[in-house]
Amino acid sequence: MYTVLVPIDEQPDRVSAQVEAVLDLPNAADNVAVELLHVRKELEFADSDDDVEIGKIRSDLSVDDIDDPVETISLAVEELVEAGVDTTVHTATGNPAAAIVDVANTFDVDELVVGARRQSPVGKVLFGSVAQSVILDTDRPVKVVPA
Repeated sequence: MYTVLVPIDEQPDRVSAQVEAVLDLPNAADNVAVELLHVRKELEFADSDDDVEIGKIRSDLSVDDIDDPVETISLAVEELVEAGVDTTVHTATGNPAAAIVDVANTFDVDELVVGARRQSPVGKVLFGSVAQSVILDTDRPVKVVPA
């Protein structure tokens, strides 16, 4: 089984593009398992890697089991399950990039499919990019999907 981590945020267009990238994988319904991850940034200043609370990952949840789920979780689960893809939902709290890398390592995923937003070069320097940080901090293949 080929395992893919799909970290999602609150942007439906980006999440749909990520799901489409997963469904484009060969034999997705039969050979792909998706670990779907939503990271909540608990505090505005939670930017260091030390702020990740990996213990808050919740596995094998249905959307109904998540406290205050974002709409995109339901969207992603619905599209993946309808296509016959084995999907598990996880949540974490902390620095998004660090949490994504930690979860990828925890579940020993084969690939990450991250969404990217358009940012100006100045915006990237000032605010950073979760996708960029994930690419730099993992040794696993990362597919970057534009919205």
